[in-house]
Amino acid sequence: MKNDYRSKKFKKLLDNLQQESWQLELIISGFAIYGLITSYGSIELEYFKSIQKEYILNNFLLSTLLTSILILIIVLLTHVVIRGLWIGAIGLRYVSGDIDYRNLNYSKKFSDFLKEKVGSFDHYISRLENICSTLFALAFLMIFYLISFFMVIGVMAVTISYLEIIKSISETFYEYTNGSFIFIYVFSILLLLIDFLGAGILKKYKWTSIIYYPIYRVFSYITLSFLYRPLVYNFLDQKKARWIGILIVPVYFIVSFFSSGFGTLRSNYLDHEQSTSQQFTGKENYEDQLLEDTDMVNFASIPSKIIEKSYLPIFISYTNYMEDAVFKNDSTLLPEEDERGFGFHLSNMQSASGLVSFQVTPVDHLGIQSEYLKVFDSIFELQIDSKKQVYNFNLTKNKQEQFGFETILDLEKLPRGKHFLRIIGPDEKEKGVFERDTLITIPFWYFPENSSSQNAQNTIILKDTVTTNLYK
Repeated sequence: MKNDYRSKKFKKLLDNLQQESWQLELIISGFAIYGLITSYGSIELEYFKSIQKEYILNNFLLSTLLTSILILIIVLLTHVVIRGLWIGAIGLRYVSGDIDYRNLNYSKKFSDFLKEKVGSFDHYISRLENICSTLFALAFLMIFYLISFFMVIGVMAVTISYLEIIKSISETFYEYTNGSFIFIYVFSILLLLIDFLGAGILKKYKWTSIIYYPIYRVFSYITLSFLYRPLVYNFLDQKKARWIGILIVPVYFIVSFFSSGFGTLRSNYLDHEQSTSQQFTGKENYEDQLLEDTDMVNFASIPSKIIEKSYLPIFISYTNYMEDAVFKNDSTLLPEEDERGFGFHLSNMQSASGLVSFQVTPVDHLGIQSEYLKVFDSIFELQIDSKKQVYNFNLTKNKQEQFGFETILDLEKLPRGKHFLRIIGPDEKEKGVFERDTLITIPFWYFPENSSSQNAQNTIILKDTVTTNLYK
């Protein structure tokens, strides 16, 4: 049976639902807060992995998602707190009724002020109700805005990726088509942003409406705004609610930026946030210190600060500039077309499915990788206490699923005590410009196991030899 939204019966039903909606608000807010908090850690882990892999688009999208989750949690928690205050006010009203300013026995000056600014208790409850309903609607409106944001970026990325098919037909036509699409799409996004921040300013004037209307219609499907458009306009027709929706994100960033500068400084010279060096041992360079899933190796790592074995495994995480340095040193490894970056790759589809096999041009990947590693060995240098070491790198993944290079150094002749591992190689000062420099210095202490018993055994053997020689 259909409901006639114009009938009195349906309006009465809506009024009743509106009065009882606070219970559903609290339940939904609780589930939403729990879901957001539990998902934050997993998304943050993917974000850290993306940073290490230098996926620029992923970094941007995941950082936006993390920021949006934090804002949603703050909005929903604020809603729960104010809704709790509203419930407490309702309970107090049942016990004591309205505020009786005569019983307060204040002077006329304060009584008049409180009557004007505070007013009746029912008015206070009504304001709390309005704030709660606005915050709850804002939270879920932000979720739809977040979905729209990812849809806009996704459509742009997919379209640019598939436009590369034209490159095989005509390079010039591809560049023209790709450039035109990016210009028109970005220009349209800027108009959407101006209209959003201006609370529909482009819809108010005749000449801007003519230009903006087709863009608005196309992006209403891209952003799926046709699903939540009534909620948006019902929200925007309230002046205070409109400004809350527009300013909440900028205010969050401004408050976060300035609040990050406050804290307790414990020393004038000692910094506990610095990177690993001769004076500081950061946990991100020692594998046994990576206790959390979000802990990632920062460029290079060794197993521990204290090395008890007579060998030292070393891991160097892969970054894009390393491949540029390899190509700079050996141009024969340059591919005909650089396929790095975001795009559609058959190899990705094959690895994702595990079942589909694609016929591609055969390439001697193993042979190229072997030459690649030889060049990598030549442009990097490992030193312990300024003494060059002998090494050969292999490709690997560490326990944090970071891709990179590994090798093992022989410490058999290394004396006990503190030492410094230095990794020297090309440092990209600017795009395509490399200078040889010390990339990282990692301190470690070498105390081989059973070394004391071995020394004692050597001493006993020496004494027995001396005694035997004396009696000969």
